[in-house]
Amino acid sequence: MLRKTLFAATKLDSDTWVGEVKHIRGKKLPLTAAGVHGLRDEYTRTIEPARALAAETMKLERTYPQRPVNQAYGLTPAEIALLWQTAPPRMPTPPALLTKRMPE
Repeated sequence: MLRKTLFAATKLDSDTWVGEVKHIRGKKLPLTAAGVHGLRDEYTRTIEPARALAAETMKLERTYPQRPVNQAYGLTPAEIALLWQTAPPRMPTPPALLTKRMPE
């Protein structure tokens, strides 16, 4: 069974990622030294760049104010509140972080 932590691979460091793969494989299919080396190489090739992009995306999400977007759509304060109340759990930036940066 796939552990949920691997679905968020960009949030894992190399050691945790390898540990999760080892856990999934279990004692019956242990990783060889070459297998661990291959996993670490793959982490460096794919997950590290994805982590950097995810961090950059989060930084941009936090720094760009949402007010111009909301104004462009002509949203009222009540509509904006409704957007945040019904936002999906995967929203990259919680409303508290955005509202702190948005002067009235």
